Amino acid sequence: MAEAPIAVCIIAHAHPAFTKGGGEMAAFREFTTLRAAGHRAILVAAAEMGPAVPGGRLLRHGPDEHLYDPYGMTEDRLFWSDLAAREALLALLVAQPVQVFHIHHLWRVGLDLVAALMEARPDARFVLTLHEMLAICAHHGQMIRTRGRELCHASAPALCANCFPERTPRHFALRRATWLTLLNRFDGAIYPSDFLRRRFRDWGFAAREETVLENFLGEELAAAPRAPAEPGLGQHFAFFGQPTPFKGLDVLIRGFALALAREPGLFLSLHGCEREEVLRLFPALEAALEAAGPAIFFAGRYDAGDVLGLMRLSGWVVVPSIWWENSPVVIQEARRAGVPLIVSDIGGMAEKVRPGLDGLHFRRGNAPDLARVLLAAAAPGRQEALAASQADSIGREEFLARLLPALAGAAGG
Repeated sequence: MAEAPIAVCIIAHAHPAFTKGGGEMAAFREFTTLRAAGHRAILVAAAEMGPAVPGGRLLRHGPDEHLYDPYGMTEDRLFWSDLAAREALLALLVAQPVQVFHIHHLWRVGLDLVAALMEARPDARFVLTLHEMLAICAHHGQMIRTRGRELCHASAPALCANCFPERTPRHFALRRATWLTLLNRFDGAIYPSDFLRRRFRDWGFAAREETVLENFLGEELAAAPRAPAEPGLGQHFAFFGQPTPFKGLDVLIRGFALALAREPGLFLSLHGCEREEVLRLFPALEAALEAAGPAIFFAGRYDAGDVLGLMRLSGWVVVPSIWWENSPVVIQEARRAGVPLIVSDIGGMAEKVRPGLDGLHFRRGNAPDLARVLLAAAAPGRQEALAASQADSIGREEFLARLLPALAGAAGG
């Protein structure tokens, strides 16, 4: 841990009071954890706060907590089109009495804003947490082909132009050069998974200092007692997350329906989404949902503070994402809850869940293989055995012991 308190300004692409994504939750939990540990932490986060205002909108949200309006950005949210809004935000950031700027995401923050801040504050240290692969992939950082769901294992200008035929290979070569020019100016990078660190290295970015550090769940969840596994829940599966085309809900529902046809006692609860939302994304699932009937329950939205209790009502948490997923917070939450996981066999999911210890893997995007794993998971004693061997998520002291050197400039890898 650092010998003396540090002062850090955390810049985030969103605030969890407005959206509940993993990146903004990680930034906010870092903010509150540093403050509780006696450090000076200032949070500046994007938030959509009503109709667009020329020149932007800045709002104090609490002690050392500020919101800015991202409406003045270009369509891809990587640069500012409203230069007056950018300059107002820049002035706020430059004035912060900090030694370190820690940036979570560059989307809705702006490559041009960060470059200007680096010029204006040459005395400060700049650290970036990379939560995704937006720098590498223009398809929302997913590294999935736009015409189909084939995974990309590496980017190249010609391949990217094939996904976006309205753009040329030269456009993607310039895009890569623009990103690398800025990334190489950072003093350090934090990766929530080694998978993501390796993917960026393969792409051509190796930070001066690199730290692989799991996102922290925050003081409240970290302090909650880790209850023993409830008996008799081996046939109850649960999903936690927002309905998106990449979260694999269609794979999960189809796989569950196949398993249910062979084992009628299975049950699936879907937390964070409603039936209508799922059918808007995947209308072809209506027949599978009708066939499953009450065996699939849509639990709707939930509060992050309730997640451990909700997870403990199920025997398994399923993470069926079809994209690489760097470090989904649901995995840390399930580990904290003591509930074993069933995850796709790629990316950060495969890294975080050790087969036979923390949970089980199935072949990404393959509903029949997921059905096979669900049936194996439902076997008597399987859930209890894996719940007993599952690792916990990172604790507060370990998180701070790794984070502070990364921020202060003595990263240990």
